[in-house]
Amino acid sequence: MKNSGGRSRCRRQLIGLRNATILVPLTVLMGCGDDPLPKPHGWFRIDLPEQAYAPWTDSATFQAEIPTYAVLVPRAAKADARWFDMRFKQQRATAHMTWSPVNGRLAELIEDAHIFKATHEAKAAKIDRERVLRDSARVFGTLFDVEGEVASPMVFYLTDSTDNFLYGALYFDSPPNADSLAPVTERLREDIRHFVATLRWAAGGPSGARP
Repeated sequence: MKNSGGRSRCRRQLIGLRNATILVPLTVLMGCGDDPLPKPHGWFRIDLPEQAYAPWTDSATFQAEIPTYAVLVPRAAKADARWFDMRFKQQRATAHMTWSPVNGRLAELIEDAHIFKATHEAKAAKIDRERVLRDSARVFGTLFDVEGEVASPMVFYLTDSTDNFLYGALYFDSPPNADSLAPVTERLREDIRHFVATLRWAAGGPSGARP
């Protein structure tokens, strides 16, 4: 009887061991499901809104069409300059812009724009230039598409050569990551091109001159 009891206990132990052996791999497999992982801090969903534009006007400087999902607000003003922010809240990006009266300093203003753009060249993989020649509206300038892990993927300046000069640069809130931001960057480049294509200087003279 003792031997029979011992064999029963042994059989139960073997069955328990076998069940445990089966359950352990199953538990591991169940823990390897495709559960969503939280994105690192600073990442955001790429959810682009429908492309649409609305008119925007500043009576002292310029008017243009901006995206309906952006806001353009004056940031500061002095006698020799005005600053604006075109804020893309959902895309977590801002185009910082500075307007200045030319006052005979066109060459100096253009040189300053190139110097500022050059601060991004060290990390740029490529820089594409696009000339702006809108003679009917007296809007001339250059857009720079800056590729790579750079702080500003698009820089531009616009002028009428005599009275108005506008410099702008696009920045993201998060550190530069060209691959993850590519779809958003391309959309915002399109938006800035539309802004440039619709810009007109404020009234005040044949080319928007002001006192």
